[in-house]
Amino acid sequence: PVIGVHRTYLCDNAKKGVIWSNTQQYCNPEVDAILVKAGQENDQQKRIAFYSEAQKIIAQDVPIYFTNTVPYHTIYNHTKVGNPPATIWGTCSPLDEVYLKD
Repeated sequence: PVIGVHRTYLCDNAKKGVIWSNTQQYCNPEVDAILVKAGQENDQQKRIAFYSEAQKIIAQDVPIYFTNTVPYHTIYNHTKVGNPPATIWGTCSPLDEVYLKD
């Protein structure tokens, strides 16, 4: 869950007009402390607990928050396309290594 979570909610990332930052100016030092702990924790169950705790606080603080993310899907013809994106980002990732087969 780390991708995008910290940058969206950390107080020190509240940068007006800068995309991929805390554009809504949300700031809660308690959430910051929890996210820092979560980002440094190696034990998966403890990380889950930290993110769950942060999520509960954020859910009480903000007027609206997203409960899911639409997955990206990539559909291609494997006989015609080489090296299609195979990451979570799908076609939102760089396509510099994708090529058409002869």
